[in-house]
Amino acid sequence: MTVALVVHRRLAEDSYAEYAAWQEKVGRRIETWPGFLDRRVIRPDPPLQVDWVIVQRFRDIDSARGWLQSADRLALLDEIKGHFVGNDDVHLFTEDTEKPAEAASVLISSRVPEADEGAFLDWQRQISAAESRFDGFLGHKIERPIPGVQEDWVVALSFDTPEHLEKWIESPERKALLAAGRDYNEQLTLTRASYGFGFWSGQKGKDLPDPVFKSNLLVLLMLYPIVFLWGYFIADPLFADHGVPFWLSLFIGNVVSTQLLGWFFVPWAFKLFGWWVKRNQPARVHAAGYAIIIALYIVSMAVYAGLLALRG
Repeated sequence: MTVALVVHRRLAEDSYAEYAAWQEKVGRRIETWPGFLDRRVIRPDPPLQVDWVIVQRFRDIDSARGWLQSADRLALLDEIKGHFVGNDDVHLFTEDTEKPAEAASVLISSRVPEADEGAFLDWQRQISAAESRFDGFLGHKIERPIPGVQEDWVVALSFDTPEHLEKWIESPERKALLAAGRDYNEQLTLTRASYGFGFWSGQKGKDLPDPVFKSNLLVLLMLYPIVFLWGYFIADPLFADHGVPFWLSLFIGNVVSTQLLGWFFVPWAFKLFGWWVKRNQPARVHAAGYAIIIALYIVSMAVYAGLLALRG
């Protein structure tokens, strides 16, 4: 059963040349690794792909896990780790069986002081290497904080079955690593889920509210008043009445609205409605959120209708 080890790394653009040279060094070392088959280095291609993607194929799961946890690999990482930014993803895929979308995963969040981020990432790499030795390991994904939206670091950990996940969660190895990283555990929370690796690829549990749908509703809640206020107070009196073409006025309006949304209003809305966009909430919480959103839609439309009536 061949196995692919897929690693995503995000780097600053000025680190690309050094990282490419480092990858050549990794390639020379991994070629001698028992069970190694081949590898592919995929460079970023913005805006569709912003990460470096490294695909390394091995003859079997033991060869892949052996490399993932090896001292050689960790020593190589130490040479380049200061250049990593953004997400830090490691996934194992068996190539002749279909990876289950509905497996088992946990979301682990913790608050990390900015000065300790490097040490925290080192600790997470140790954890990921230990996890890879356990049966059923699928992936370990680290998401950095998003200022104004998510202040915690979030780790998504996935195994193929709840039993394999539980074995790792309760293992002495994990408890020892938690003790070693006690500085990051004071505000650590662990949320269990039954939607496994599919959670990362956009597949959703059938009975769970869709956070993407809720996110779209929040964006619309912010977008509608910005658009009608721009049109009423700026586009119509300043542009249309002075002969500015509609296509140019529309473009300027879109530029302004997207900047306002991205920098200010959408992060504010997500923070304000953070209690509602989470999946694992009681039904009454989800219903209350939808009711508030609908009420605010009605208020926005009523305000716009009133402004148009005053002008008419």
